[in-house]
Amino acid sequence: MENKIIMDVHNHSDLSPDGRNSPEEMIRRACELGISYYALTDHLEINKFYDEEYPYEEPVKRASEIMPELIAKYDGKINMCYGVELGQPLQDMALTERMLSSYKYDFIIGSLHMCSGWDDFYFLDYGKVDADMLMKLYFEELLEMACWGKFDVLGHLTYPLRYITGLFGIRIDMDKYLPIIKEIFSTLIKNGMGIEINSSGLRQQIGVPLPDEYYVTLYRELGGKILTIGSDAHCTEDLGKGIAQCTEMAKRSGFEYLAFYKNRVPEFIKI
Repeated sequence: MENKIIMDVHNHSDLSPDGRNSPEEMIRRACELGISYYALTDHLEINKFYDEEYPYEEPVKRASEIMPELIAKYDGKINMCYGVELGQPLQDMALTERMLSSYKYDFIIGSLHMCSGWDDFYFLDYGKVDADMLMKLYFEELLEMACWGKFDVLGHLTYPLRYITGLFGIRIDMDKYLPIIKEIFSTLIKNGMGIEINSSGLRQQIGVPLPDEYYVTLYRELGGKILTIGSDAHCTEDLGKGIAQCTEMAKRSGFEYLAFYKNRVPEFIKI
């Protein structure tokens, strides 16, 4: 059995296209698990915002209406904030600025699920696509996002490896990307932003958190202080999974505190 779950601040309800449970069902389960600090961070995929398959306008608006009510309802039972996972923010800057000015998020995860002009890494056939080329594009766009700087933590740094290595078994020489990863970390630190440990890799074929301990330690060695942990659960069954292991990993990497956001300002929680 896992130890106490200090935080889970990356997960999704059915206000995301791939979420299964309602926001309140997710919150109730978080309370049952004894999660101390919690955030729902439903998807806001900027480059897919107007897709007919899943138009985002209504669920994003709905989240803004119900989350303050739920936060108030569960006050005293769980520490909770109103979060979002902002995907591909640079791929339609006018829309991104409209979203950020329209909604009062407590906490914003900046993520990149697909490089500009490409499908999500999840959908690509790496038998036909040059994985190294995509990794280069990926880190270059992450650096641009870090320079832009209008989010709080960078989500799942090594996200493409979940599929490239985890599903297709393709080994990437990550040493060649170390200089740009260091630049990403240094830029985040300079801009007062952090990273997350995403525990989802522990329950997937890749078998390690995203990013793994090496990169979390590197971020710390470069002066990084802002760290969050999330399960990236899309259903109640996955809430909290892997958080205890990732918390221990954070401690081994030199962290004594995790960050929890309210009104875009981090509060530091002793591990």
